[in-house]
Amino acid sequence: MTGLIAIDESGDLGSAGTKYFTIAAIVMLRPRNLKKATDAIPKRDYEIKWNNSNPQTRRDIISEMSDLPFKIVYYTVNKNHPDNHKPIYGNELYERVLRQVISDAISVLPCKDFNLFLDSNNFITISRLRQMVEEESKNQGVNPKRVDKVQSEQNKCIQLVDFVAGAVKAQYEALDDTLKILNGKISFARRH
Repeated sequence: MTGLIAIDESGDLGSAGTKYFTIAAIVMLRPRNLKKATDAIPKRDYEIKWNNSNPQTRRDIISEMSDLPFKIVYYTVNKNHPDNHKPIYGNELYERVLRQVISDAISVLPCKDFNLFLDSNNFITISRLRQMVEEESKNQGVNPKRVDKVQSEQNKCIQLVDFVAGAVKAQYEALDDTLKILNGKISFARRH
């Protein structure tokens, strides 16, 4: 059996803009188990994401996910006022948060072998991502089979984890309660 870790972020990496930056992961054994939730994503001639959908669409998609077998790991940072009072921004912030999410996601894998897909971005190179996954995998005794950056419109698991990351950030930034629908799925919830 090969598990899957799908990762996406929400928020920006600078001192201005969003107050919080979040990276979330969905961890599961069989991606096909999410088909019911992907069917809830409206069909448009553009990609539906948390940021361009209305509150009802968001709730509908998250609600469809609530009965499906997967786990959630996330890490959210109040960028200008972190708990340690030492703000960091940019790629350094991205890499620190991503490494913790990868480590936490690996720790809740339902098997030893896994594929990891990260939403495509310019914050980390594919070689650095693979190095990070190899290091964390070695520490936890698991075996990454495939590690890639993918476009969310090509990978429905990435599209769904965008809704999870958006719900996490919205919970802290806008006091949105959509994430509560998935409370039973959350294995690690880190706030810094």
